[in-house]
Amino acid sequence: MDQLKATFRPVVFIFSLMLTVVPSAFAHAHPKTMVPAPDSTGPAPSKISITFSEAVEPKFSSIKLTNIEGKPADPETSAPVPGDPTTITLAAPSLPAGTYVVHWVDVSVDGHRLQGSYQFTVR
Repeated sequence: MDQLKATFRPVVFIFSLMLTVVPSAFAHAHPKTMVPAPDSTGPAPSKISITFSEAVEPKFSSIKLTNIEGKPADPETSAPVPGDPTTITLAAPSLPAGTYVVHWVDVSVDGHRLQGSYQFTVR
């Protein structure tokens, strides 16, 4: 019986370690809700908004808007929504018809950084 315990002790230790380490690998703030929605077509939005799956650091998280050629479409700076640490917004200028790209960067409160982009079209 003692040999059986000695054999399973390392297995239990490794399993316990996996249970504590693996969840931290998923600790990234992923976009949950994006307005306007990716690949959508509609009227020009008055603002761009992204809500993440967890709180983000406002100093290190941002939204930038460009036209399809990569030229900045908005000189404004994105900002966190007061009282909502998961959402950042960018006031959008009057956008003419065309396709635009939203570029986002987020740093979750635990320091993990993600970035991405998506398009939407104004008719």
